Amino acid sequence: MKKLLLLLLIATEVLPVLARIDKEQSDRDSTIYKNVNLNEIEVISSPKSETRFFEFPGSISIIGEKKLERQHIMSLKGLSSIAPNLYIPDYGSKLISSIYIRGIGSRINSPAVGLNVDNIPYLDKSSFDFDFMDIEKIEILRGPQGTLYGRNTMAGLINIYTKSPFDYQGTKIKAGYGNYNTWNAALSHSHKINEYVAFSVSGKYRKNDGYFKNIATGKNSGSTEVAGGRAQIYIKINPRLKINLTSDFEYNDQDGYPYQMFDKKKDIRYPINYNDRSSYDRKLSTSSILLQYIHDRYIMNSITGYQFLKDNMHMDQDFTPLSVFTLQQKQKQDAITQEITFKSTTDKNLQWVAGVFGFYSHLRTDGPVNFKEDGLKYMIEDNVNSIFEKFPVQLGLKVQSPNLYINGIYKTPTFGLAVFKQMTYNNLFIKNLSGTIGLRLDYEHTKINHHTFIDEPFISDFNIILPPSMGGRAISIPVSVPLSVDGKDKMNTWELLPKFELKYKFNSQYFIYASVARGYRSGGYNFQMFSNIVQEQLRSKMITEILNKVPPKVKPMLPDLSHLTNNQTDVNNSIRYKPEHSWNYEIGGRADLWNRRLGIDFSVFYIDCRNQQISIIDGFGRTTKNSGHSASKGSEVSVRLSPVNNLQLTAAYGYTHATFISNEDGNKGNYVPFAPKHTLALTGNYTIEIKKSWLDYIFINAEYAGRGKTFWTESNDVAQNFYGLLNGDLTFQKNNIDLSIWGKNLLNKRYQAFYFETMNAENLKENNGFMQLGRPITFGFDVTLRF
Repeated sequence: MKKLLLLLLIATEVLPVLARIDKEQSDRDSTIYKNVNLNEIEVISSPKSETRFFEFPGSISIIGEKKLERQHIMSLKGLSSIAPNLYIPDYGSKLISSIYIRGIGSRINSPAVGLNVDNIPYLDKSSFDFDFMDIEKIEILRGPQGTLYGRNTMAGLINIYTKSPFDYQGTKIKAGYGNYNTWNAALSHSHKINEYVAFSVSGKYRKNDGYFKNIATGKNSGSTEVAGGRAQIYIKINPRLKINLTSDFEYNDQDGYPYQMFDKKKDIRYPINYNDRSSYDRKLSTSSILLQYIHDRYIMNSITGYQFLKDNMHMDQDFTPLSVFTLQQKQKQDAITQEITFKSTTDKNLQWVAGVFGFYSHLRTDGPVNFKEDGLKYMIEDNVNSIFEKFPVQLGLKVQSPNLYINGIYKTPTFGLAVFKQMTYNNLFIKNLSGTIGLRLDYEHTKINHHTFIDEPFISDFNIILPPSMGGRAISIPVSVPLSVDGKDKMNTWELLPKFELKYKFNSQYFIYASVARGYRSGGYNFQMFSNIVQEQLRSKMITEILNKVPPKVKPMLPDLSHLTNNQTDVNNSIRYKPEHSWNYEIGGRADLWNRRLGIDFSVFYIDCRNQQISIIDGFGRTTKNSGHSASKGSEVSVRLSPVNNLQLTAAYGYTHATFISNEDGNKGNYVPFAPKHTLALTGNYTIEIKKSWLDYIFINAEYAGRGKTFWTESNDVAQNFYGLLNGDLTFQKNNIDLSIWGKNLLNKRYQAFYFETMNAENLKENNGFMQLGRPITFGFDVTLRF
């Protein structure tokens, strides 16, 4: 903290000097250059805040429509590194949306970064990865946003805004093609019927054949097909009252999970080689109603959202050509949210926003696991027989069931309520000093009803060969084991989320701020644990039945197996994990120099995180556990420069040092996984005016995006070093027609996008490592027609 305070003192001394220098320079240059800093007039607009980008006292990045198009960003995962310390690895399928900001994030279960689309919160990470359509802008807020936005925003928040039919009219048709047989098409139409009513409709389609080949099947892995649409109706009932109705739908079908074995000791990567189906399909629908009333002293907003998600995942969980076991996960979720906010609009020094928020989510997850012939042999038969191999009596288990199909049905209803208020007082004590204080009270209730069972008893034979003194004969004992694990549990959580902030504005071009805020991430339940719990109970019941059926004269010859029959697993404690909490301390500032042709944002931060939720290996899957205490500290800087007309340059750099202060698994001092030390984004945009009969403009866009070093495991024994990707776009425009030629990863850089470990079925004492390569070079063209 002493270093942060020192930086704040230095900033208060340096920025006024820069202000005087810049004023002199601005006076000389004002007759030469135009004001091209679009972020100066960009408005951060939501029911809770409405301020210019430049005056926002926090770490924020805004990406507009043109930048999204020029950089060919199609979904949330394309935003990785575009903002400092933002990392969204692209792997697996659309089910997976792991977002990390400043070393805080989540691979599975509750997100640490929130997502709002047109002010509707998306509650589940399974819905985060959708294809963009008619996006006006995206705001990326870094640092806890819990006071205004509540649960699961402890690392930050991403706000996505679609176009309003009152602001945009006309028709847009877009179609394109790229390598790997990539097709995309989109159509949108907006129409303003009169000054009171406007509407828009749009549709999209995209497909590709995947970037990698599975040698076991001979087919491509990772193919994708996406289709969807949106409809909006905006109504201005009178100058004070308006209502917006929005509904969208997306369907996707993927042949996903191009994971390949990786030997970390030898640093050898093997081809994708698994034999069972791995895919993901999803239906996602979101609808909302916004009601806004403008009073003389405040604005009232009521926002109601409903989201329906239904998906189906199939996975070859061992990712090898062996028939070990497969996993299916089917989710069906209905979620409704309601928020009512009041925001002051007077010119008084005291500005405030207050509101109430509530949500209800009902999620049903069906998660059957199918242990196949190789899985039964290696994981059950060989595992049990290894217990008996050192005893004088020859004992052995022979599985007779062709497979072990474990059904799992898990229902998790969740609801929450919150009240919040945030107040800002301008000209506090002295002119241009403002202070903000906010507080939110969150209540969350989560319940689980679980039922894990097998349809038919598990059948095997237990064979005993008696010693010669007892005749040497063989005894075969049939074993038939039914299995069912049922139960329920609930959690109640109360959270207070305060925020304190000071901002000092030197003049219209410079300010600094300091803030302290608390964030939290919801606790929950690990469905993945049930497979391991069932295996333990299966073993216990098998041994118990064997002992009950063994002839009395043989029992004294058997080893003591009582420790294998007393299964006392506390199911609820095994599947439950607690909420994660953090305190975030931040100092930063923003400046516009050189007649607003040069913009600089900077921040330094320290995050103290308790009960951190970490994804760990548990059998053949991953589960979430609370793993002690970590600290994340670092800095961020963004620069926007327009040295001449038609040329815009940007740079965004983030540094994060996230380590475990204490850790239950002996990893104290290690780096937190999935937290790149460095992120870097360099972009350049240049416009060439042609103004000929055959061509009006040429737009040139180049981007370099780098990130790393990133550790993949808590033990820090596997990592991806820093790497960079070169992307580009060349667009030719004539009247209302654009022709864009684009390319991603133009240098065809090979890198690890993801790494994980899972149990080795052939050797249960070791784990297998798997990785997914990042996308290779991709390129294509798009044609856009507007009228």
